[in-house]
Amino acid sequence: MARYYFDIYNCPQSIHDDEGSEFDSLDVAMQAAACSATEIETSLLAKGDTRDVVIEAVTVPTRWFCSSLTSMTIEQHVSRPRGSHSWSA
Repeated sequence: MARYYFDIYNCPQSIHDDEGSEFDSLDVAMQAAACSATEIETSLLAKGDTRDVVIEAVTVPTRWFCSSLTSMTIEQHVSRPRGSHSWSA
């Protein structure tokens, strides 16, 4: 198992992970980073904050590295009368 350190950027404040977490592989660490970024992004979006969230996962000493970028937007559309969908099968 390798220890991965997740540093978080673009939140209200950047967070440097000094403790780290152990994962069986880089793929599993990447999935954890993506899940964490999504949770943070969802929390920010609930407050009206649409900033992107970036989590960088780094191992030491081998320096494997990956990053997860999560981005959400809120779009406002002109409303349509109920039942006037224009979907086609």
